[in-house]
Amino acid sequence: MKFSICSWTFGDIPLEKTMEFVAKTGYDAIEIRAAVDDYNWRDIKQLAKNLDLEISGLTGDTGWPNEEQDLANRSEDNRKKAVAYFERQIEAVKEVGAEYLVVCPSAVGKTAPMGNAGEDWKWAIDSVQKLTKKAEELNIILVIEPLNRYESCIVNTGADATKFVKEVNHPKVKMLLDSYHMNIEERDLEFPFLDAQDKLHILHVADSNRRGMGRGHIDFKPFISGIQKINFDGYVVVEATAPGPNPFQANKGENMNMIYTFAEESLSFLQNNFKLVKQL
Repeated sequence: MKFSICSWTFGDIPLEKTMEFVAKTGYDAIEIRAAVDDYNWRDIKQLAKNLDLEISGLTGDTGWPNEEQDLANRSEDNRKKAVAYFERQIEAVKEVGAEYLVVCPSAVGKTAPMGNAGEDWKWAIDSVQKLTKKAEELNIILVIEPLNRYESCIVNTGADATKFVKEVNHPKVKMLLDSYHMNIEERDLEFPFLDAQDKLHILHVADSNRRGMGRGHIDFKPFISGIQKINFDGYVVVEATAPGPNPFQANKGENMNMIYTFAEESLSFLQNNFKLVKQL
């Protein structure tokens, strides 16, 4: 098990500065937002090497209301454009030397379906199945991310993600669990692990208020128990955000300095509370 952190949570702070901070703080790795037109991935790969910092994977770049990034869009033309954009993100994962791309089956922030019952799900399944060709070619894992009902209208729970992965039915398609979203959607924090089993590839973590671990009311004991019972040994990725409005934007103005504190506190929390798990 290795500890990583998501670069998206640092907002407009330059990626180079973020990577230097992450490495200095003691994280094993960083998960970088797959904004393919924003970075020279060869330079980012070299910087990570210089910092002795792994790049665990890339966070899929998709956001509502950009319909051309929506894998579950009612428009076949928009879905084709979304698939093409995600294929570029898969190529970026390969170029930067990471192992996975986080994929939201519909654009983040799209909270109402566009089609009749089940149609958005079918559109998303079809789109992800189209992505598997590129993923298999480049040996990249597609990690399906369940988001709570206030951020997505398709895959909201661990059970949804498990079902989605089963329907796509491809060895390069796995899933993640996120403690923040689980706190909203799940009855308990252990069962989703038992349901996912070997389909689980990574974890995202934050507390109940999406701040640093230990700053909310989540009891992480059943979460850790789930990890132990399925012998999970992947990346644990911190995805806390600074306090402030707008859940879809990490930039929180004058509060952005808090993300450094949350990052440090979360790593300490992981090292202290996940220590025995990490040694398994």
